[in-house]
Order: sequence, then C-alpha cells, then structure tokens
Amino acid sequence: MSSCFYDKGLHFECQCCNYCCSTEPGYVLLGEDDVTRMASCLGLDRKKFIDTYCRYVDMGAFKMLSLKEKENYDCIFLCEKGCTVYKARPRQCMTYPFWAHVLESEETWNEEAKACPGIGKGRLYTKKEIEEKLQFRMDNKPIMVL
Repeated sequence: MSSCFYDKGLHFECQCCNYCCSTEPGYVLLGEDDVTRMASCLGLDRKKFIDTYCRYVDMGAFKMLSLKEKENYDCIFLCEKGCTVYKARPRQCMTYPFWAHVLESEETWNEEAKACPGIGKGRLYTKKEIEEKLQFRMDNKPIMVL
C-alpha cells in the first residue's frame, strides 16, 4: 500500500454552513443512482425530475447531467433549513470533502479547509473509510450525452 498524507485519517464534521451548497457556481453531476433516488424521494418519475431540477452542462465533446442552481448559485435543493433532499442527496454531496482533487495532497486538503469549517473538526475518518468514500463516488458514473 502506498503512503499518503491521510494514512492516519482525517477529521471532518459538517458544520451546516451550507457553503459547499451555495455561494459559488459549480456542478453537481448526477449518475443514474442519484436520479432514481432523488426522483423517488420527490415522488416524481425520472423525466419529470430531470426536466424540473436538472440541466445538461457542456463539457466539450459531451454533456453531463447536473442539478440546476438558483440565480445566486445556491443548489436548487438548498433552503433556509438546509437540503430538502438530504436523505436522497447525490453521491457527490454524500462524499464531500473526500473528493479525489481535494485529497491530492495535504496542501489541497488545507486549501479546501479555508472554505469548509468542518475540515479538521469532528470524528476521525480512517484511511479505509476515506478510500471507500472515494470509490463510492467513482462508482457513480455521471450521465452523459454526446
């Protein structure tokens, strides 16, 4: 096994600040599993869910399905009390901040901590748990169209 900066684990506990769900533009890319889970949570069929809450974003050679954002860049499902689909939220949201680009190095982790007050707080996630979260996210292939 290779050595990395999080061999001894990392602390994280969501502080419910909603920063990761708001403030800046971004994409919440969805896989089939995400669409099925969220549509069911909302009592919608797949087509109605996509037509109402999603958009295709141009990535050059293809387009990927993403959640819509409000005009202020908040997630379409963010309200004053938090996420309205929290129990069915996308894998991308479930696995934050344990994303590959955030875990590239201790420097990228510390840089993310500047925006996320939960990094460095709360329970210790083991290396195994972190790698399971990375894999869980990677297993959710985003929906793409040419």
